Amino acid sequence: MSLKHIYLLVTIILLIFKGYSCERLHELIYSSIEGSAACFRRLNGTHQTGCSTSDKGAVGVVHFVQDHDDVLWLATNASAGPYMAVVSTSKFGLVEFLIDHPTNIAGVLTYENASDIPSFFTHDTRCPNEFSSADGNQCSSSKEGGVVWNEKGTGLLKREIPFPIFFIPESRYEEIEKISHCFGRFNYDKNNQRGRSLCSIQLNSFMFAAINTEVCMRRSATSTIVTTTKVCDPLGDQNVYYSLFPRTKESKKQSITLVTARIDSASLFDGVSPGAASSVVGLVTLISAAAALAQLIPVSKSNLYETNILWTLFNGEAFDYIGSQRVAYDIKRGVWPPNAPLAPTDVKLHVEIGQIGGSLSDYVNENTWPLNAFVPTLAPSTINDGDNDIQIFLKQLSNAYNMTIPGIFNGSLPPSSIHSFRRILSNVTESGEMLEMLLVDHKETFTNVFYNSALDDSDKIAYVYKNISMINNVTFISTAELIADGLMKETDTQVKISRLATALAHALYQRVVGEAYTGNITVSAHLVDEMLYCFLKNETCKLLSAAEFGGNEGPREGAGPAPLYVGVTSWNTVAPVFAGHLLALLTGTQLSLNKSQCETKPESGYTRLWLKGWNHNGVCIETTMNFSQALSPAFIISDYDFKSGTYSTWTESVWQTMWARVFVSASGGSACVAAATGAVSTLIAALLTFWLRRHSSLIFVDPPSATIVVDDAASGILRSVNC
Repeated sequence: MSLKHIYLLVTIILLIFKGYSCERLHELIYSSIEGSAACFRRLNGTHQTGCSTSDKGAVGVVHFVQDHDDVLWLATNASAGPYMAVVSTSKFGLVEFLIDHPTNIAGVLTYENASDIPSFFTHDTRCPNEFSSADGNQCSSSKEGGVVWNEKGTGLLKREIPFPIFFIPESRYEEIEKISHCFGRFNYDKNNQRGRSLCSIQLNSFMFAAINTEVCMRRSATSTIVTTTKVCDPLGDQNVYYSLFPRTKESKKQSITLVTARIDSASLFDGVSPGAASSVVGLVTLISAAAALAQLIPVSKSNLYETNILWTLFNGEAFDYIGSQRVAYDIKRGVWPPNAPLAPTDVKLHVEIGQIGGSLSDYVNENTWPLNAFVPTLAPSTINDGDNDIQIFLKQLSNAYNMTIPGIFNGSLPPSSIHSFRRILSNVTESGEMLEMLLVDHKETFTNVFYNSALDDSDKIAYVYKNISMINNVTFISTAELIADGLMKETDTQVKISRLATALAHALYQRVVGEAYTGNITVSAHLVDEMLYCFLKNETCKLLSAAEFGGNEGPREGAGPAPLYVGVTSWNTVAPVFAGHLLALLTGTQLSLNKSQCETKPESGYTRLWLKGWNHNGVCIETTMNFSQALSPAFIISDYDFKSGTYSTWTESVWQTMWARVFVSASGGSACVAAATGAVSTLIAALLTFWLRRHSSLIFVDPPSATIVVDDAASGILRSVNC
């Protein structure tokens, strides 16, 4: 082996050991905080909200916050700041004080503790979507008194926060124990921390967007000329719609009863928006009622009736009603649904299943839970008319539910998609041509005190998964059999929701057919149990696996609930796809076709989907279900004024990475010693160099110059060598 090869081999070995040592050193210094979720930045037409760090992250000394004295100490007396406050969700209200006094605060790490659950945790405003409400709204977050729907709301979801906030769920509580151990070892004496090594945390969640939507959209449009990096994206996704009977241009003579609910929820933190009471209970009620009605009225009898039911799930409602604004706007333009557009006067009744899950945990020992129906003010001549169309339907629903659902005729309507229709289609809503009803479980204020937050999970609706097997892997057990066999009780959340969904299906049956339903088809609490599990516990469940596209091979990765946050239009989320496919699977017609045959064009008014099916062998479903864009009209109107407030203008910042880590920072004394040592060493080296240069003649002796003459006649070359 040549000397060159030996040098190369030695260099490679040294580089390998150097890299290994650096990696080991990094692991010794830093410990990643796994499973955390960060607060991020959103923007609207006038300002920015949420959190961001600098591009280098935020570093602070760890301090556990237990009470108000701790936050006062952080804000006024802390000597080794800036500090990273670590606080339980039950004490999260103290963070508002830190937001107002941020000088000494680098960030906040909040964690969920199952043994210390807060009495409320909602960060939307006291009047959600206040500035997109219809006329007559009496709720105002900025004024005292009057109606306040979200009484416990802190408004942090719509506020700019001056430091980063990260969230650690209960499933990652070991990370808090790790930080607590570090804190107890190094930061135990809070009054004598200066000049000592301290347990610290670094958070990184740098956001590219800033100022407002108009600015960030302009910057994104400009940046594409030079680079592909975007600054922000509009919030939006897909709406889901399904009609009981197929709608074609020829069958448009049927009047429409529109039944709606919302898909989405929200929270401060990326990827954590369970939405149990905020949206999931309403979503599950709608899907299961639609499935029951499809059995009650076969599609083959569509030509017998003059009323059709159009079920719609709106997405993006947490941010100024993105989905419903788009549908109302498209109805006004005459372009929704695309295959057979509605005219505003075609919709005779709009029933919205609003927020109905908040009080379920308060009635765990009862067979039902109270509901109310808000009805916007009708024309004066019809308010007290007992034969009014909407009052007839409300009576039918109450009879089917076996419990009176009182109507509240009030111009101040709770937050709901109906606000979009009342604003955009005011001609038909105010005249009473389009009657509206909002079904909720509250009166003056929300019963859901975890509205739009990371803690609005299955526990808040008293849900416990029963995990009951289907008969022959394809049939859900009826509610009556479940109760008779002792598998469920009348007080179970699943049974209560199935009773309500059954009542809604039976009332709609009477509206379509003209007579009360007398059969025994009901919504199965078994089906409700599985749907709640899929949306709240584990998206890799058997129900949603059956509703997947048939081409997907193998199980999906990532057990856990699918977040219900609307996301951005450039990336479709899984929640509306799951909801739409589930509607298709439960209501559609199964055809004896293979995959290639299924992809042929169906009859007018239908679409075809190749899904996995219950046995995962693939099944062709013919359905009237489809998707439409849930993107605010603000982003499709040329030269729209983003400050006008007419339509939703929410966007989301782009970011690269989010991470958190804990480490022990060097003491100030060590840093001073290192600096002093470096300064002294530099001074000594400079003095020594100066002395050597001045006295070099005494230390170094110039060598004699020697010339070697080679008298070589053959070469005739004179060579000289300096020694």
